[in-house]
Amino acid sequence: MTPALVFRKFGLAHRRPGGDDVLLADVDLELAQHGFYVFVGASGGGKSSLLRILAGLVESREPAPRMSGELTAWGESLTGDHPESLRDKVVAILQDEGLLDELSPRANVELALRAVDRSPLLAPALLAQVGLPEPPERIAQLSGGMRKRLAVARALAQSPRLLLCDEPTAGLDPEAASTIARLLREAHDQDAERTTIVITHDLAAFEGLVDGVLVLDRPGRTLRLEGPTFRPEHGSIAPRTLDQGGGEPAALHGLRRVLLQLAAIGETLLESLRRLPPVEFGQVARTVVRFVLEPILFVAVAGGVIGGLATFFALRNNPVQGGFESALLTGTGKVATAVLVPLLSGFFFTARIVAGAAARLGTMKRTNQVAALQMMGVRPADYLLTPLIWGMVLAMPLVTLAGVVAAAAASLLAAGVVSGTTTVGWAMAYFATVDAADLLVILGKSTLSGYLVAVCCYHLGTGPKRSGAEVGEAVNTAIVVGMGLVLAVHAGVTFLVYA
Repeated sequence: MTPALVFRKFGLAHRRPGGDDVLLADVDLELAQHGFYVFVGASGGGKSSLLRILAGLVESREPAPRMSGELTAWGESLTGDHPESLRDKVVAILQDEGLLDELSPRANVELALRAVDRSPLLAPALLAQVGLPEPPERIAQLSGGMRKRLAVARALAQSPRLLLCDEPTAGLDPEAASTIARLLREAHDQDAERTTIVITHDLAAFEGLVDGVLVLDRPGRTLRLEGPTFRPEHGSIAPRTLDQGGGEPAALHGLRRVLLQLAAIGETLLESLRRLPPVEFGQVARTVVRFVLEPILFVAVAGGVIGGLATFFALRNNPVQGGFESALLTGTGKVATAVLVPLLSGFFFTARIVAGAAARLGTMKRTNQVAALQMMGVRPADYLLTPLIWGMVLAMPLVTLAGVVAAAAASLLAAGVVSGTTTVGWAMAYFATVDAADLLVILGKSTLSGYLVAVCCYHLGTGPKRSGAEVGEAVNTAIVVGMGLVLAVHAGVTFLVYA
């Protein structure tokens, strides 16, 4: 029988400025199929790093870990790009669970089922299997133990051949931890082809359930397999010590990071075009509606203020005391309709929408929800980027139109107050030089702005996130860059068309 995992002279090191942080060296090991293994070692020793390599979750925007030798899963090499043939066979339950908090617990399982072409009608049975026959309606209502159970149900929806679990009992009381451990073992026994590896510090919860204990010895840079009764002696697994040596110089490391960032921008742009046809239609529809309703009142009020004030001051400060009012209204109408209100509407839309979208994406990245989508076989671009693009491309022109209409209405009111202009007289003057070409220009500017802002928001929101501060930094950057893109598009197109 082909082993599930094979290590041959395998080495693993993190690239650091000035040298490599070596985690493993010359590992020779085979793990048999259908084994249930717990994986132990000191915190920070590389267990989660190895799990992410096995799961294909290496961060593409940062220098990849340096690997040497061979690491294969069922004969497929894992030392390069993660094989597409293993995408549905390897599933990881990460420490933060990665539950999609915008979906109900049942919808989380249904999404995983649909991703592997299984019927969503299987969701109730899977939930019952893990002890959640009637889960709450919202993820926020789940207790810690219930979150772990739901994560197991969602993983089982894909019938993985290799199930990887990162601290599935962390934060649970002993009884709840033992329940999760038994649940994982029962699920493992129901599939004769499944291999399960569980990272844990809670060996007591898995007492009598395991087939072997994987031990990562950080000082020795080794990975070995012990028997099911193995228990590390107190202090026998030493904590991680930084051991740098060899590797690339700090300057080269910095250059590598810059090149990866540039490549990531190009990859995001390419992905935005390739994944433009919607796959998650419900997600797209909800995003469009939300992006229209949330900012429309804000933008309309702002447009009204701009249009009203522009007309009021143009007429009130007329240097010829009431003469040429028609010409003043015509100029105000052209500038407000074609240039000023669309630009400021784009600013207000971006300020209102980008902050929330970038924060949501950043939080999803930090809490492993983006990684969970990858584990389910759902492309993050299909679920997150495509709805974001369609939402902004469709919503920004509609919201801009609301701003233009509100500006015109406020202008009519101001003209009546200042000079008693009739509605017909105002309309003939205000829209005298506004034509269909202006409307097409407005549509083009707002559509292009929406597309670029959406791509920027997605790229910044889904970058590496290790802390809440990095999420906040991404939000601030997305707002500033987004507004800069709106300004650049409006200024450039306006100059090209009207210069």
